[in-house]
Order: sequence, then structure tokens, then C-alpha cells
Amino acid sequence: MPGSQSFAVVGAGIIGAAVARELTRRHPDAAVTVFEKEGRAAAHQTGHNSGVVHAGLYYEPGGLKARLCRRGAGLIRELCEERGLPYEACGKVVVALDAAEEGRLEGIFGRAVANGVPGVRMVGPQELAEIEPNAVGRRALYSPETAIVDYARVTEALLEDVVAAGGAVRFGAEVLRVADAGAAAEVETAGGLERFGAVVACAGLQSDRVAGARARIRTPPSCRSSASTTSSIPPTATWWPASCTRFRTRGTRFSGST
Repeated sequence: MPGSQSFAVVGAGIIGAAVARELTRRHPDAAVTVFEKEGRAAAHQTGHNSGVVHAGLYYEPGGLKARLCRRGAGLIRELCEERGLPYEACGKVVVALDAAEEGRLEGIFGRAVANGVPGVRMVGPQELAEIEPNAVGRRALYSPETAIVDYARVTEALLEDVVAAGGAVRFGAEVLRVADAGAAAEVETAGGLERFGAVVACAGLQSDRVAGARARIRTPPSCRSSASTTSSIPPTATWWPASCTRFRTRGTRFSGST
């Protein structure tokens, strides 16, 4: 990360909240400000999903997604326990209705076992009916520790940590433009211009609009070689230090951040 002591985070979904919280922890003397155009946290995708804490049934064993999924499931459970947030290990069944699906289900089961999903097992029709009376199938994969949480409340808890660490969260503050200003980056809202040492955009499904508000200037060679500076930023975040003149993107997906 750059040596700057001020950061702006665009978006108060779960990705923006997590990034801001991590910045306050890694840079305790820095000023961290979260900008959110809505009047509350998690107003978009973060607050409109099934709330599942995925156990890691489907991912290729040994892959980054599998490892992060298993690690993330443990971390979110710890957070919920620490903050008194609801965490319900209600379990999950994946049901095969015919022979072809049964074969595919065996493949999923093999991945789940390889990924270390706790308690996962195959069950027959009778046990399936006992676990979930409304489900019918030839066989099913049962993951008893797959859980659900309230991701909006998790996001609010993360933002509470940001504020407790001296950061600021500004609701109703839509970012209209981000521009380079020499050794700083300017963030423009309806309230005016502010300068920060670095900006991280976690705007979720609004990421294209945030990108459109950014002047398209060629990236100097010095910035092209600095991808490692973003290694601690989640893959759904877009990052640009003030010394660079273009977005620095980790990954290609933008999801779950607003």
C-alpha cells in the first residue's frame, strides 16, 4: 500500500465495509472515510440475498475459491459470535432427482469432502424426508453446518468498527467524480471536493458508473508494475493510489459490495 495516511472507500456494502475496517486495522493512524450514496449500509446486493454462508461444496479442491470459502466461513462465524449477530447453522441439502443428477451429485460430494466441509454426507430418500420433509429425491448431499446470516447486520457491525477506530461513514454522499490531483486523489460529492492519499471503489453493481466518473488517462509504466500493492484488497474492489492515473483492478467481478 502507499504510505499515504488518508483513504476514501466508495460504497458501504459488505466489501466496502470490510475494506474500510481492514484499512483502519493496518493503518491505525490513517483517516478512513466511507462514502455511500444511499441512506444506509447494505442497501443493494449485500442486503438482498439469501444470506447463505457457503461451506465450499462446489469449488475445485485446492483452488483459491475453495480455500477462501472455507476460511471465510470460519471468520464470519467468529465475527457473529463476537458481536452477538444471528448465525443459524440450518444445514443444506442438494437433491438428485434422477440417475444423471445422482452421478453429478457424487462429484459434488467428492469435492466437498476434499475441501474439508464438516459433516457432509450422502443420504437416501428416507433420511432426506426426515431432514427436509418438503424435499423429494433419489439421493441427497447433506451439509449440516451450512449456515445463514444477516449480511446487512454484519455490514453494519463492520462499519461500527470503522467509526470506533476513528473513521467516518457518510451516507447520502454519492461520489460524482474521482480525479488525480498530484500527490493526492480528489473525491467530489454534492458537498464539494475532498482530497485523499488513495481511493478504493467498492461500488458493486454501480462500479461502471463510478468508473465512468473517472477521467480516462493512460497509466504510466510505474503504475503497471505496482499490482502487488493491492494484494490485500478483496478481488471485488477497485483500487487506485494517487500516484497512478488509472483504476487498478483485482479480478473481474463486482458483486456483493453494495
